[in-house]
Amino acid sequence: MDKSTLLQTVLTSMLTAVLTLLCGQWQMSSQNDRTDRLHFIDGAQTTAQETSQLLNDEYNELVKLVDATGDKGWSEFAAAPYHDYVDFHRRWRQKLIEEHFKLSRYFGKDVADQLIHLDEIDLHPVDNLGSPNPCTPVGGNGDFDISKLADQTECVARLITAGEDMIKETRKAEWPNKEFFESLKSKRDQEDFAMKLLEQYDRSSVSVLRVLENRLSQLGEPKVTLVHDPKM
Repeated sequence: MDKSTLLQTVLTSMLTAVLTLLCGQWQMSSQNDRTDRLHFIDGAQTTAQETSQLLNDEYNELVKLVDATGDKGWSEFAAAPYHDYVDFHRRWRQKLIEEHFKLSRYFGKDVADQLIHLDEIDLHPVDNLGSPNPCTPVGGNGDFDISKLADQTECVARLITAGEDMIKETRKAEWPNKEFFESLKSKRDQEDFAMKLLEQYDRSSVSVLRVLENRLSQLGEPKVTLVHDPKM
């Protein structure tokens, strides 16, 4: 074999080896990318399920809280139903804060802020001391979130029991008296408002879950597509 042929053989072997190595690295990189993408989708799916459970748990507890008001005054209400709710809500809110970071990672901060605005906690906290209505959420309309909606519902539940105390107190006065009927109407208005807040919570939860579903689809999560059969 002459030198030219030998050189050509060596160069061909080296080129084949380099191409084989590059191909292997590309395949490995592609496999790693696919694996990372699947892991990301799995994390997003898990986060969506956790969020759904958190929203559902708080809704159920709020329904129980509002239902428990009934004809209870504040003292009776605070002794059990309200105490139990506050204990649950404290743990729920902590989980919601943790979920905010997961939602930001997988779905974006705009979605996470629909649940709770962490900026108001650690960057620019706000208060509601100047509001004429103690149940009005702090911040502007753009700062409203599901956490505030839950707090507002809880606050209205307390007002309902305070209204019951007022009804019982005005009953003791000379009959009939205007204060009794005003107290009765005020309590009924708060009860109606509490039901509207529960409905709003339900709608807001569904809205968030729809956004999560849409973004999961954008990530490439498999989704069943229903095909209409004209023969059926």
